[in-house]
Amino acid sequence: WRTAAAIGLLCCTQFAVLTFSKVFLHDFSGAGVGATTAVLVAVQLGAMIARVASGRWTDRRGNRGAYLRFCIGLSFLLFAALGATAWAASDAMLALAILMAAAGICVSAWHGVAYTELATLAGAGRAGTALGMANSCCYLGLFLTPAVMPHLVAATSWPMAWGLAGLCMLAALPLLPRRP
Repeated sequence: WRTAAAIGLLCCTQFAVLTFSKVFLHDFSGAGVGATTAVLVAVQLGAMIARVASGRWTDRRGNRGAYLRFCIGLSFLLFAALGATAWAASDAMLALAILMAAAGICVSAWHGVAYTELATLAGAGRAGTALGMANSCCYLGLFLTPAVMPHLVAATSWPMAWGLAGLCMLAALPLLPRRP
């Protein structure tokens, strides 16, 4: 359950990027449709490449847990930088677009590795159950993120929302098992 819950938390930030990056870049920094579309294309293509490369990397090195922790730490730093840049300069459209693309790729790179690690931890006899639990947590995040994010932005700000997205990533860390 802990690892499935961690996957659900990690998905929340991923869904925040996929659902709200265009709105943020357009409304907050004045980016046009072309620029916001380019960011989402970069996120999706970069994430596809990163997922395959991540799987290959961790398969060869047997370091899925360490890789997941690295992705969480880097994602936190990228979201903190995104929030800080948005707070300091809302007109820094290029910097915000680059940070959003980088954060979006990083927050998506871990996905296959986490599911593989969960199945490995659960073992062949319980892998299906474990993956079903993770998918349930993932889709709970898919439901909650778009329901909560607009209220969070309205109550605070975009910079605060992206900073909290980074903290959401960190909240998953203690849920991941430590492996030797």
